[in-house]
Amino acid sequence: MQNPGFEETQPTYAADDPRKLIGQIRRLCSAGPAYEIMSVHDAGNVVIEVIESGERVKSPIAEVLEDPMAETIP
Repeated sequence: MQNPGFEETQPTYAADDPRKLIGQIRRLCSAGPAYEIMSVHDAGNVVIEVIESGERVKSPIAEVLEDPMAETIP
């Protein structure tokens, strides 16, 4: 039996509860920096933290869901 990869250990998203996104590590587009979803800011946005810089920004949930789960960090 294989050990699960980093991506396979990430929590999944349930459309009925965006708080389940918190803690996921994703990557901007396919080759951009990795970021962690820190909190749900309001109905349609989350706060993300770019791992390399520590910068926190608000991002629409719809855009976050288009980003792939990070397989490696950074």
